[in-house]
Amino acid sequence: MKHTLFGQFPPLRFFSIVLLGLTVFLGHMGTSTFTYAEHQSSSKLPADVSQSLAMLVDAVQTKQPVGVDELSPLLHFVHNMAPTHADWEIENLHGATGAYFGYEISSPVEKIIAYLYQPGLPSSLFHPSVVRVGAWEEEPQTNIPLIWKNLQDGEIHAVYGMEREENTPDTNTGGYYSYNTDRLLLLLRQDGNSSLISISRQTDQSSVGRKGVVLGDDADWNYYYSNEEGLTKSGLGWVNSYIFDSFSVTVLSASQTDPARSQHVMFKWVRAGWSGINMVRTEHVRNGCMRFAQSLTKLMESQRLPDIQTIVAMADHVLSMDQADLEATLEPYVQALQKLSAEDPILSRPSFRNVVQENPLAHYSLEAKQSLIMKEYMKASIGMPALLTLSEKLFPVFVAWQEEMNNPPFYQSSLD
Repeated sequence: MKHTLFGQFPPLRFFSIVLLGLTVFLGHMGTSTFTYAEHQSSSKLPADVSQSLAMLVDAVQTKQPVGVDELSPLLHFVHNMAPTHADWEIENLHGATGAYFGYEISSPVEKIIAYLYQPGLPSSLFHPSVVRVGAWEEEPQTNIPLIWKNLQDGEIHAVYGMEREENTPDTNTGGYYSYNTDRLLLLLRQDGNSSLISISRQTDQSSVGRKGVVLGDDADWNYYYSNEEGLTKSGLGWVNSYIFDSFSVTVLSASQTDPARSQHVMFKWVRAGWSGINMVRTEHVRNGCMRFAQSLTKLMESQRLPDIQTIVAMADHVLSMDQADLEATLEPYVQALQKLSAEDPILSRPSFRNVVQENPLAHYSLEAKQSLIMKEYMKASIGMPALLTLSEKLFPVFVAWQEEMNNPPFYQSSLD
């Protein structure tokens, strides 16, 4: 956890706004991977579970101690009730709109935790569809995978931290935001079931929304970020939108039916809009959770995902690059953007095209450039089309792994 990298909402009558929380982003995705229950009905969340969730949302900022007994209703729900319905009705909380989403990943939970919380790996690596770049403001001094490995029944471990994040552009309006979040991780084992509960809450109002672009299919994880305030969607360029508040509680554990699979249950709330008005509806939040799940599942289920040591070596390599190396590495990406600026329906607009043709990454921060290179590395690693060709000189660690796995060379962009 030494380095972490940064991180929608459709029309409301005549208006449309992207309102993204830490993990809430609206995007289209197939349902086959994410079918969680045969019965597509919804049911009201039990009152004691709602009370547990409200307590956790408060605890992430008050740092009040959390006991196993207080978590029992939530854990009982996750392990026994959650899979019985595809959706659960979540009450609004602190004026924010809530939603539920549960799904399974065909990968063991210990593997997922080892990747997501490996010291030295940025969290954005595994959430490329929702998180652009981020960094720890207060870094936890704890090895999460090691704690998980040694959990004993009845134990509970609390890990606090604070992150700065910037998210990806909304698929509908193109807006993107940055914000600080308080984080609390609870690792516990009860009645033979180990669970990792992740709680986050935005510390303050986000930055004003800026104009970004989803390039092609959102499932390809290709985005462009301008430095201009407003929303990209026609007619909404004037809007000063914000995420006023967002918070979430997620529970990761082994599947109750197959230990080789993982169960991920998500509760998310968002209050966002402009002029102080919350524009968020439940379906927006739920669809955003699905966008989050799509990229995590795609990476964790890939048979081509490099081992942790290889990815750590890659991250260390990128973080050690000077500006000259970063610019040389990103030159093919710049050329791809400039080509797209003549073809993409949004990037070809004069306001975008003029910037892209001159110097499209001039306003990108050091962290944003590093995150971009790492994301392209991950895409190429699992066989996705990549906008960036990574040379053997700059990425010998990938080339060595590629040869060992007998993988084909880097893919060309699907947008060519």
